[in-house]
Amino acid sequence: MIRRYPSLKIQHDLMRYPSISSQITGMPRGGNGKGSDPTAASALRELPPIQQKEYEAVRDAVTYTYSLPNGPDRIKVIQLVFWDKTHTINGAAMKIPCSDISAKRWHGEFIRLVAQNFGLMPKDDTPEPKK
Repeated sequence: MIRRYPSLKIQHDLMRYPSISSQITGMPRGGNGKGSDPTAASALRELPPIQQKEYEAVRDAVTYTYSLPNGPDRIKVIQLVFWDKTHTINGAAMKIPCSDISAKRWHGEFIRLVAQNFGLMPKDDTPEPKK
């Protein structure tokens, strides 16, 4: 689910923008005589339900993680390991730089947060970070 996030985000974002090109098929577009509203139609489109839930679980975890102390560094570890697939956790720790222990802790916390957001684990009672 975490590894699929970049492609789900692209799909999600593409569905949200109305098409700026006209249809040139020559086929009638149907309708009830009223003009169509492509902006409204694009706002109603969503990914299939499971993919939408996966996208939201990871998106919410990313948003929350950014608000934590060292948030950008935490997300950089996730990016290098899961999305870019260019580093191991230890390699990402050297790139940030941070300790191996911190990178492993951030990695595990992020995975658990996504699992909680998706409903695979019960939510813990950790308070929201101060902003």
